[in-house]
Amino acid sequence: MEHKFYINSNNGYAAMLEQYRAMHEQIGDARFLPNHDMRKGIVYDIKPEYGKGTIQIYHLLGNVMLLIYDFVFNKDIVTAFDLTHNYFEIEYCIDGCMYIEEEKAGDTCFSQNNLSISLSQDMKGIIKRCAGQKYQGVSITANRHVLPSYFGSTGVDVWNDTIEKLEDQLRSEYYLGLDTPLEIAAAFLQIFNCRLPAKTRTLFYESKVMEILSMIVSNEIMRYDKFELTALTPYELQKIKEIPRILLEQPFELPSILSLSKKLVINPKKLTKGFKLIYGDTIFSYHRKFSLQQASSMLLNTEKSVNEIAYDIGYSSSSNFCAAFKKQYGITPLKYRESSLLRNAE
Repeated sequence: MEHKFYINSNNGYAAMLEQYRAMHEQIGDARFLPNHDMRKGIVYDIKPEYGKGTIQIYHLLGNVMLLIYDFVFNKDIVTAFDLTHNYFEIEYCIDGCMYIEEEKAGDTCFSQNNLSISLSQDMKGIIKRCAGQKYQGVSITANRHVLPSYFGSTGVDVWNDTIEKLEDQLRSEYYLGLDTPLEIAAAFLQIFNCRLPAKTRTLFYESKVMEILSMIVSNEIMRYDKFELTALTPYELQKIKEIPRILLEQPFELPSILSLSKKLVINPKKLTKGFKLIYGDTIFSYHRKFSLQQASSMLLNTEKSVNEIAYDIGYSSSSNFCAAFKKQYGITPLKYRESSLLRNAE
């Protein structure tokens, strides 16, 4: 058995928000966050007949809607959408998956560490959340006309001149979900795990939306710097992209730049420069951040101890792991896990 909902933006953004509200009220019981302006933040506890978990909703500057998902349904939930080109959404999947079918872009299983950016055109299709499938994610939804307020003095042209001008095939890939660069994933995780006081939480979320938008643009500028890319051959590009996997295979004996260079048959300087061009970070900094991101997921989704997780990602000392984790996320691994448990208990 499945439940089907319909979201249509043809009558304007405000009407679409009402459709979302009606859907959330059908599947969840609403409660306002303690000490929080009821116009700014609300939580829907999924009704037992639909499943369990929560949907948190915050209304930010420009009536941007921030949704934080953490639920599992016991019935298939299908959302049919028919959206105009003025609709704008970015969604990041922390864990679990959902299925997307869009008439022009195609279909996909949108899953862990995928980032989706809405197409700059009318869109029509369905999103299916399957019974028994956990989903944790963050969505930023807005009317496209409010985007300039999130680009400050730089102006929205920096977005229009990069993301909006991508080739149709890549735009479709962005909508269906691409792997998320670590720095962008970290910003979404900070939103998901935010435990700031209610009075400052909305401001924090608004700053993170600005940060995410700026990093998406920066990542695209770096990725498609044509002058730099011509310096790498297809062979070199392919081999450099193997480096993250190589490092994961031997976490306790990370190879040196020289040994990587010999293994991949690439000049050391070209290897390091090419890696930074593709991934926006140095080789070992990227590996450390990626490993810590894996650890954050294990803390939220497994019962492994901190010592076990530290060992799994290549730390022989749990104290070194804890120090590195706190430097990356501003919180200890145990506090990070506890914050998730507290959210689920709210």
